[in-house]
Amino acid sequence: MTQKSDVKEQAKDILEETLDREAVIVLARISEEMKLLFQAHPEPAMAKVKEIVTGFFLENGKSEQFIDDWIHTSEEYSRARGLGEQHQPKAMLSDLGVFRFMSFLRDKGLTDDQISIVLTGAVQQAASEQASQ
Repeated sequence: MTQKSDVKEQAKDILEETLDREAVIVLARISEEMKLLFQAHPEPAMAKVKEIVTGFFLENGKSEQFIDDWIHTSEEYSRARGLGEQHQPKAMLSDLGVFRFMSFLRDKGLTDDQISIVLTGAVQQAASEQASQ
């Protein structure tokens, strides 16, 4: 248990040391937007998820080739994790959330190691919140 809370503490320390208040607000907004997406689409069809992903990336100036590659990579990763087709749309939405967090943190100058700690801490926090519900 100590190691789990250590990662959450490390993640908190990294965020406090490297991000200003505005950045923390942006991270919270990303989290809220993803939460709302999952609430609006609890069992999304793959076509709907691809539409959401495509819309997000087009709004952010990404090319059609980037979007196609990203979707293909997410699909391959879902299969590699052994997810059945019914779970792959949710996994792709989750991948979009992780991508958004990672991109933002990278833009703020965090290293890959720091991003990994932050994401691990976030996953552990979400798991502990879900277990307490």
